[in-house]
Formats: sequence, structure tokens, C-alpha cells
Amino acid sequence: MRYAVPTDDGETVAKVFGRASSFAIFDQADSSLVVHRNDGINAEHGAGTGAASFLADKGVNVVLAPEVGPKASAGLAAAGIEVVVAATGTKLRAAIDAAIAK
Repeated sequence: MRYAVPTDDGETVAKVFGRASSFAIFDQADSSLVVHRNDGINAEHGAGTGAASFLADKGVNVVLAPEVGPKASAGLAAAGIEVVVAATGTKLRAAIDAAIAK
């Protein structure tokens, strides 16, 4: 399983999804955690749907975020990506570990 978490500081869950500065992607197969810059952060429109496409292309299965907008949510659902609520400010690994434990 691959988990993606929006982050602005590379350490905690960001308060936004599509306009987070980056996404931390945790690959459960090898326990790697890689932070990828969000190239769509400054998009005038469609930041959330662009982020959903980016994460689908990265093979993400689960997104952990405090909130995901309706268009991004639809894009994630269409890609078969589950959305799990994670509180803003939670340490990345704590949010990931909580999701894996469910």
C-alpha cells in the first residue's frame, strides 16, 4: 500500500490538500517515505484535481488529509484512492501508522 499525506514542512500534515507545498508518500512495501513537491500549488484552478492525478500516477492507494474538496475527492475516488481523515499538525509517521493500524 502507498499512503500520501499533504505537507508544508515535510514533518506534519498540512491543513490543505491541493495547495499543500508537497506530498509525503509512504510505501509500505519497503517502508520508504519520500516527499514530492506539489507542482500544482500555484494553479489558478484545479489544484486539487491536479494533485489527485499526480497521486494516482504515483500509485497511491490512500490519502491522509484533514479535508479534501469535492472535485479532488471525486478525482481520488475515480482513481480508486481512499481518503482517510488525518488532523492538521499530526506528525506524518503518526498519521500513517494510525491509518495502517485501522
